[in-house]
Amino acid sequence: MTPPTHTDTPTKEMPVTVSLPAPPATEMSWLMPEVFMLRTGGLPLEVADRLAFDRSAAWANQVVDLETRLRDTGRDLADTLQAVVARHLHDDGLRQRLIRLRRDVYNLRRPRPADPDAWADVLDADTHRALTDWLQTFDAYRRGLADGPAVLAEELTERRAVLRDLADDPDLRGGILLASPSLDQYLPGYLATPGRPGKRTRRVERSLLEYALRTACKTSPFSRLTTVNVGTFSHGGGRLLDVRPATGAGKTAVARLNLAALGRLSAIVLADETLRADLPVTVTTGWRIERGRLRYLRRRRTSSEDGDAAITLESIHESLFVLPTGQVLHDILAALDGGRVRRLSELAAELAVDGRPADEVGQYLHHLLRVGLLVVPNLQLDIHADDPVEGYRRALRDIDRPWADRLADRVASVNRLATDYPDADVDGRRAALAQIRQELLAAHTDLGRADIPAPRTLVYEDATLRTDAPVTADRDRWDRTVLPGLRALARIMPVFDVNLPRRVVTKGFFLARYGVGGRCDDLLSFAHEFQQDFFEHYTGRSMRRRAFDADNTYVRQENWFRQDEITALDDARIEVARRVNEAYAALPADAEEMMLDETFMAEVAAMVPDTLGTLDPRSFFLQLADQGDRQRVVVNRVYSGMTLLFSRFAHLFAAEDLAGALRAELARLQPPGAVLAELRGGYDATNLNLHPAVTPYELVCPGEISFRPTAEQIHMDDLSVEHDPVADRLLLRSRRLDAEVIPVYLGFLLPMALPEVQQVLLNFAHLGMAQPDLWAGTTVPLPEGGMVGYPRIVHGDLVLQRRMWKLHPGHLPPARTPQVDDAEWFLAWQRWRRENGLPRRVFATPEGTRLVPAADDGEAPAGGGAAGGGAAGGRPEHKPLYVDFDSYLCLQLLEATGRSAGSRLVLVEMLPDRDEQVVRGASGSYVTELTVELNGVRGGVDRD
Repeated sequence: MTPPTHTDTPTKEMPVTVSLPAPPATEMSWLMPEVFMLRTGGLPLEVADRLAFDRSAAWANQVVDLETRLRDTGRDLADTLQAVVARHLHDDGLRQRLIRLRRDVYNLRRPRPADPDAWADVLDADTHRALTDWLQTFDAYRRGLADGPAVLAEELTERRAVLRDLADDPDLRGGILLASPSLDQYLPGYLATPGRPGKRTRRVERSLLEYALRTACKTSPFSRLTTVNVGTFSHGGGRLLDVRPATGAGKTAVARLNLAALGRLSAIVLADETLRADLPVTVTTGWRIERGRLRYLRRRRTSSEDGDAAITLESIHESLFVLPTGQVLHDILAALDGGRVRRLSELAAELAVDGRPADEVGQYLHHLLRVGLLVVPNLQLDIHADDPVEGYRRALRDIDRPWADRLADRVASVNRLATDYPDADVDGRRAALAQIRQELLAAHTDLGRADIPAPRTLVYEDATLRTDAPVTADRDRWDRTVLPGLRALARIMPVFDVNLPRRVVTKGFFLARYGVGGRCDDLLSFAHEFQQDFFEHYTGRSMRRRAFDADNTYVRQENWFRQDEITALDDARIEVARRVNEAYAALPADAEEMMLDETFMAEVAAMVPDTLGTLDPRSFFLQLADQGDRQRVVVNRVYSGMTLLFSRFAHLFAAEDLAGALRAELARLQPPGAVLAELRGGYDATNLNLHPAVTPYELVCPGEISFRPTAEQIHMDDLSVEHDPVADRLLLRSRRLDAEVIPVYLGFLLPMALPEVQQVLLNFAHLGMAQPDLWAGTTVPLPEGGMVGYPRIVHGDLVLQRRMWKLHPGHLPPARTPQVDDAEWFLAWQRWRRENGLPRRVFATPEGTRLVPAADDGEAPAGGGAAGGGAAGGRPEHKPLYVDFDSYLCLQLLEATGRSAGSRLVLVEMLPDRDEQVVRGASGSYVTELTVELNGVRGGVDRD
């Protein structure tokens, strides 16, 4: 096959079909590490119980019961009264009285007269008895309505006192201090003004409530709001999870400075021409000279200087860049040959010979630094170091200039404050944050940029739960009861994987350009052409694509290269919807649960192509529900494996050598003839990417400085792209190692947020991104103006999706008006909940509006200031909101969420429910979540 020319890039109008022999089918084995991660809510669930309005809910239920009885008996009584009216057509006055009575009964109004004796001479005995009973019930109903305002007002005062007490809880307040400094700032004013709050105070109260409920009812690791512990699968014990919280359930925490603060310092230094002259520089890697021009990968960084953003991320872009060569450039390359590092001013002086003006040489060097041909090793961070800030401080000292020494001293000071942060009480932590901010602003001033603010988030803190014994789980019981279901789920996950098509089309593009069995020895040129000619356009169209049309029918992907894998994945996705439709149609109308059997899982898995790679790593966020006679396992989310969700927290567990366990697990996964190499993702000035080195090699992209030994570095000019026609796989190969290179990305930025070349490299990795929504694509109607309920979907004791209800926000109870008092409003919500058959506890989320650049692992600050509004980084945040319908305060949050929900609001049952939690201690019961890996290896043996 003749490969097409550069201009023959496939488009939708000009597809390319590549025919290949079917590769031999090989089985996928599933390996589970011996460790798992446990997440535990920072407050016991009893906190949520204390915020429930038990007496008000009991009052409301009693009133709704009376209301229901009045309506049920009133309909029959109204029909009887209609017959009485018909018997008195000759007496117009009496007939009108009876008509009014009938209308009052039917509409639940107090009749006139309301004395049953007034109707004794008009009605027969049975009808009079029925009216008497109805009026007595009506009187009880009226008395109940009258009791409501006092009951609710009294309980509201009590619950607000509980909430105010929670504001002083050191764990909750400590988490708020980092997650929402503005809320922490407003809380003293809120606490100083008891009583009925005003508008601003209500916003503070709602934000405090939201944090309290999130801390007690959810597991998103951040500061002390949720703790993490490493657990071990071991034989014996018989329990799916064995956790013994220490008395008082204390916490141990570790804090790190926000690396964005260092990135901001580096940006200030690089922008100052005077300071730049003092910087040691070297040449970026991967450059080459062709036809009198120097070609290299230019990396451009733009930083936000917004001091109010919760997360500060650089924007990094990469592109091939060409410079004309000349003697000066050749001399620069010679002076820096072999990775040598020279101070910029000294290099300029050395080059200013043979009549070259010194100022022009200096400006030329500054220009090369600006366009990224020259890089500054001393301003790069080692994301694998135990203490990256200390490494940065030492590198500043090595610059050996007074300004750098002063800056190093300030960096040492803020690092010391950050490290000591967890040992202080809340007031001490607040003071430490103020000192850190003061030091950073002073550093900016020292560097001549007092106008640049410090980041809003200054410290990241992680905490572990103190336990009386190691966290364990019985491996034999997991093997017997849980892993079969997880394996079955893992086998069908490629059908839902949104990242997988990116890998498939990369192979399609390569085959169209280089042919079957083709090879490209210039990775950077391939990445550049792929991005420019296809991938940028493909990514944009994919992000705009609606996977399901207005009728909820699956829309096939654009199959640019007519690849069988894309067709097979689409066929499998359509088949999933068809089979779910069949299962749903066979259910009784009131069914709460729908079973997907072994046949469903096996036959869908059989539709997944065998050519998707040698690895299929998955991580599962799981919750255990103790239902007495059975233990259920609930799937919360599915994410990528390869130790990604473990390594993020490895610094907390140095004593347990978690990093060593992760290295051993990756070595076990490494296919024969291949090596695993970490892809750093281009970002170092973010805590989202901090973790120890766990792969044997590291991919070093142009513009990056690797801190690992030279033998463990794989540079881009050592890589080639090859197509294996036997296995029909596209792979990277290292010429030096004579091995396939499998990139491993362990950061928490989504692929779309990475620089361009890193995105291309990621297409050779196995970063899975799949969230199975089994209702998507089915014929179960979506709500237009009402509500639709969906039964729970299970596979054995594995809960794949909880019961849920989708509704249009207009279906919620009417918005509150000044004419409606608290009790009447609360009663309307209780009436609405009963009419719609909802459980007491749910989680609420606006559907389809969340787009974030970071993985949803909760490590970023959550929440947005005193009003609880914007999320980290200015994104709309829609973390599931815990709702207890027996809580007036929760319903206020739900009403506000509903108003901002757009077209649809989703309510999901709380499962495990309040009394189904598996971790209990002296302080109460705790919501927990486990992170368990299951890594597929094609062609291996089942070693788990």
